[in-house]
Amino acid sequence: MMSLYDYQGHADKDGTGLKVNAYAILTNQPYKKRLLEFNGMEVFLYRKEFLDEYFKVQEIFNQELIAE
Repeated sequence: MMSLYDYQGHADKDGTGLKVNAYAILTNQPYKKRLLEFNGMEVFLYRKEFLDEYFKVQEIFNQELIAE
């Protein structure tokens, strides 16, 4: 399992973590929590396959579709 930071390689700046968590709850995905020792924050951990799926779905919804 991995955090969103581990998956993307950067900190969450635009609220993606909240959306990922909402999608995990909606799809009944298992997750774990990890406490970061250096700053005391708690982060969520997800399966890599789930994060791959989330970003594929996000890409579909972000596309501009043109009806012909």
